[in-house]
Amino acid sequence: MTRAFVKAKIRLQKSLEAREAGQGSIEYLGVIVVAVLLVVALIAVFRGFDLGGKIQEQLDQIN
Repeated sequence: MTRAFVKAKIRLQKSLEAREAGQGSIEYLGVIVVAVLLVVALIAVFRGFDLGGKIQEQLDQIN
């Protein structure tokens, strides 16, 4: 009876390991996708933002 439980447990563990084999790759891909979306969002925000003009305005106010 105990051998049957051990065999069932081993079979279950092997099936779970097989399902999680590519999980790390998918997680890394998700991180890369989020990073790319963040960069694209930042570019979209700063495209309409004139950083050089804002700095020059502040420098003109000081002088």
